[in-house]
Amino acid sequence: MTDRAPDLVPLALPLEEVRDTLARNLSAARSALGLSQDQLAAAGGVSRATINQLEGAEGDPRLSTLVGLAAALGVSPVFLLLGRDELDAIAKVPGSKEAKEVQAHLTPEELDTMRRLLRSGVAKNRTKAVAMGSTAVATAGVTAGALAAAAIGTALLPGIGTAIGAAFAASWLARKKAEEEKDDDE
Repeated sequence: MTDRAPDLVPLALPLEEVRDTLARNLSAARSALGLSQDQLAAAGGVSRATINQLEGAEGDPRLSTLVGLAAALGVSPVFLLLGRDELDAIAKVPGSKEAKEVQAHLTPEELDTMRRLLRSGVAKNRTKAVAMGSTAVATAGVTAGALAAAAIGTALLPGIGTAIGAAFAASWLARKKAEEEKDDDE
């Protein structure tokens, strides 16, 4: 843990919920395309039994399996794991105060510097760019749990990516924490 993340508390992310999300998304995408399990298996380079397992919320697929299935379905692998909470958080990003506050803490000069550092392809420069984005997030007062997502956003698209990562994570984390508190109360 860093000094920037004093309030970072690991969340309980039950594997069963992620499996259920993958099962629902895989089945929905396959059905929408009119593919049988056999057809998707062949296109994705896996066995029909693997498709059956995944759509039954069983198994623990390799990353290469998810990538192959996503390619066969014509979607980003992210969509296979995208749940209701994540989609809701994405929908809230454009009008979020977190996104606006983070962007307000990045000057055009800082953005140019971040982009230049990332273009270099050098790991230590990427680390510097991510640190600049993280500083903007911390200065904006966004929760520490959002730093990781903001860092990912910064590494992808400095400025707006930083803001989107922070806003997405703040919304998603708030929802997850509320769910945990609700479960604790029951």
